[in-house]
Amino acid sequence: SSGINAEYGDDRKILLHSDLKVRIVSKDFLSGKYYLKKVDIVDITDDSTCVCRTEKGKLLESVPQSILETVIPKKHGSLVMLLSKQNQFEIAELEEKDSKSGVVICLTLIEKDVITVKFEEVCQYVGDVIR
Repeated sequence: SSGINAEYGDDRKILLHSDLKVRIVSKDFLSGKYYLKKVDIVDITDDSTCVCRTEKGKLLESVPQSILETVIPKKHGSLVMLLSKQNQFEIAELEEKDSKSGVVICLTLIEKDVITVKFEEVCQYVGDVIR
């Protein structure tokens, strides 16, 4: 299995969580209709599948985690969820995205810590947050 982080060359899975914006990276899923499309995770079915909502509002059932890839926003101040073990499911603001080295610098919302994480350890968060 190529897993979510196929482009990063490892097999670690994304940690499924609702309100994450992810990209579908399978040409086989629903005949490729949603290939490279961004969707929001709305519900976790089990530890390997979820329900996603397309940008047009259509719900996609039984989406396998293995075909999803993290999405990193471009805009400074955008909300992200940290997926690394140390900061699991913590919400942060995007400070800087360094595509050359594949890292993102974030400011955690609660602790106000500045941390650097790899691309696959962070994902755009689209849920509500009290700032």
